[in-house]
Amino acid sequence: MRWLYHVRPRAPLTDAYVGPAFAEHGFTHCSYADRILESAALYFPGHDDLELLKIDPRRLDAPIDVAATPRGPMPHVQGPIERDAVREVIALPPEGPLDDEVRGTRFCFLAFDGMTLLDLVGVHDPVRRIETMGFDPTSSRRIVGATSRTVYTADGATLTVEEILPPLDDVDCLVLPGGPETRSLQTNAEVLAWIRSFPPNRMLATVCTGALLAGAAGRLEGRRATTHRSTFDDLRGYGAEVLTERVVVDGAVVTAGGVTSGIDLGLWIVERLCGADARDRVADRMEVSASPR
Repeated sequence: MRWLYHVRPRAPLTDAYVGPAFAEHGFTHCSYADRILESAALYFPGHDDLELLKIDPRRLDAPIDVAATPRGPMPHVQGPIERDAVREVIALPPEGPLDDEVRGTRFCFLAFDGMTLLDLVGVHDPVRRIETMGFDPTSSRRIVGATSRTVYTADGATLTVEEILPPLDDVDCLVLPGGPETRSLQTNAEVLAWIRSFPPNRMLATVCTGALLAGAAGRLEGRRATTHRSTFDDLRGYGAEVLTERVVVDGAVVTAGGVTSGIDLGLWIVERLCGADARDRVADRMEVSASPR
């Protein structure tokens, strides 16, 4: 995953920014770090008061279309760019080299007693390999509790965590597993408020009935989504368009079906952040299929 850069004349930044040609073309033109000066010369010849918006692709709810052009691949953001996605405003020409590769993704996994353990572990294992297999050693993960520090008790094993519903300001991806206890959490005002506090333009990922928590928090209205097949009607009740694929992507929200599809979700996240080669290498190490079935 690469940083996106948008060249524009210096101006105040709006909360949901679109480029000046958005009305005509339906997208905001961006460039990668190695094409910034070319873009500035092409679109703003002779203009001496330009700036760069450094845009975090992990914080876009809008699709990114990478178009093939004579100047190489050019990313087009097909929707508003939230203020939260603009990580830095840089004067042109830049004083030093620009970042190219997005690194340091911070994951937060919600856990609770009564969850299905594989819903959590199925995503966590491939995501953890982003760091341990060296694709991005600066990525990090934390598992936090929904209502208590004890988040799993079964068959003589107990799993505890250090934090309960911490602030999500610095989180890039929030993962919600499912399980029988999601029934009661769907009416837990504190848990739902915490999910709602996660900026809607950042990646929200769910497994199985974890989608019902996202739905109860109002995050699936009008979106395509999936969950365990036994709860499709519940998901529709939250305004979602239910699909039967193992992994469904709709903007910043990605949902996975029942239990084992969490592995597919984890591999999708690896590909999204680190590319198809990293996904294939992680899948090979885990001895699973690299694509959702």
